[in-house]
Amino acid sequence: MGRATKPRFTQSKGGAALSILVRSGAPQGCIECITEDGVVIVGLPATEDKPEQINGALLALLEKVLGVKRSQLEIVAGEESAQKLVAVIGPSPEIVDQALRKASKTA
Repeated sequence: MGRATKPRFTQSKGGAALSILVRSGAPQGCIECITEDGVVIVGLPATEDKPEQINGALLALLEKVLGVKRSQLEIVAGEESAQKLVAVIGPSPEIVDQALRKASKTA
């Protein structure tokens, strides 16, 4: 048998994946904090109570914070849950991390 090689993975679109936990009751949409394990805690107003309203408010906040277009954001898991996985197409994970930390209340 030949020598084992490491697999190579490529990312065709480029970007970042965000693990997000949405909390309601914030006076306005905000990035509350980023946990040690990388979960982004997002506060949204309690007036957003239906999944489509919450998701719309979340994407609007991320669009503003990250400086991307709505078409560059996609909720890929958790559309009806407080825990969500959001894909950000375009900016590198490092750029996304910097923007989120800058916007975070606890940065």
